[in-house]
Amino acid sequence: MAQMIEDRSTTSDELENARNRLAKAFAERDRARERYESAVGTTSELGAYMRLRQAGDHVSACDKWLRWAESEYPLAAPRPDHTPLDELIVG
Repeated sequence: MAQMIEDRSTTSDELENARNRLAKAFAERDRARERYESAVGTTSELGAYMRLRQAGDHVSACDKWLRWAESEYPLAAPRPDHTPLDELIVG
C-alpha cells in the first residue's frame, strides 16, 4: 500500500500573492459597487449589478484561497458557499 506523506510548505511569497489578490479583489468590488450605485435607475443598472455580484464572488474565492493557504490542514479544502445546483435542490 502506498503511503502519502504531506509535505506542504506554503512559502511567504505564495501567501503574499494571495493577500495581494484579495486586496485587489476588494478594490475591484468597491469600484463595482460605486459603478452600480451610479447606475441605479438607468438602463445599465442590471449590467452593473451583475458585475458587482461577480466581483463579490471573486472576493469570496480569494478569501477562501488565502484562508486555505494559511491553514494548518491543507487537505481540508474550503467548500463553496453556493453552487448552481443548490437552487435546483432547494427550489
